[in-house]
Amino acid sequence: MKRLRFSATVTAILGFFAVISLIFLFMSLADIGTGTTFRLEWYVAGLCLVILTAFTISVFVTLGYLLKTSDRLINLTTDTGINK
Repeated sequence: MKRLRFSATVTAILGFFAVISLIFLFMSLADIGTGTTFRLEWYVAGLCLVILTAFTISVFVTLGYLLKTSDRLINLTTDTGINK
């Protein structure tokens, strides 16, 4: 349960950063598209993709913990006869 709570917290924080990184990614790619290619725009685009990748991995890890926890809860309720 502690892993799930920690993972959900990390996912929520990364979700906030993912939204901000999408805004920065749009701005940097719009700048790159105009023809003024500076290295900073490419670094920002790369950093945004790393943040979005970390968020995606965090979502899948959290879903895995959630499925394990819900499976344990289902087994616990069926073993004790609560659902009868």
